[in-house]
Amino acid sequence: MDLVDEIIKKVTDASGEGGSDSQADSLDTILGALLDDADDILGALVTTADGLPKAQRLPGDLDPRRFSAMSSALLALSTTMAREAGKGETMNVLIEGKEGNTYVMHAGNNLVLTVFTKIKPNLGLTLAQARRAADKVVLFAREKAKGM
Repeated sequence: MDLVDEIIKKVTDASGEGGSDSQADSLDTILGALLDDADDILGALVTTADGLPKAQRLPGDLDPRRFSAMSSALLALSTTMAREAGKGETMNVLIEGKEGNTYVMHAGNNLVLTVFTKIKPNLGLTLAQARRAADKVVLFAREKAKGM
């Protein structure tokens, strides 16, 4: 078992899937709108900062638990790296691959949005669309917190 699998197993065994059905439905609606509006975006997921999946619209057979754990770890590592390099808070992490891009970004203090794109997307447009979706996730989380 590799390190990523070990981390995923520990996180999911300790905490389960996380999130209520109504919360997942609301987040799923935000992700659905993102995919409907963005031609270059193939999939997206919202996770907790500690790596638990909340909602997903993923392409193919991507494992939401695996990508949730990797997304939160990547964002935490990049935040530490930027801080120690004196670059301030991390805004986004962009991974450019030969078969498409992956964006990982904060969606408030405790949530992370990860977006998967087609090959050679319109970078500015897809980042703007992803940021708008992340902002909607932030507003949703604030409204939910007020209702508690």
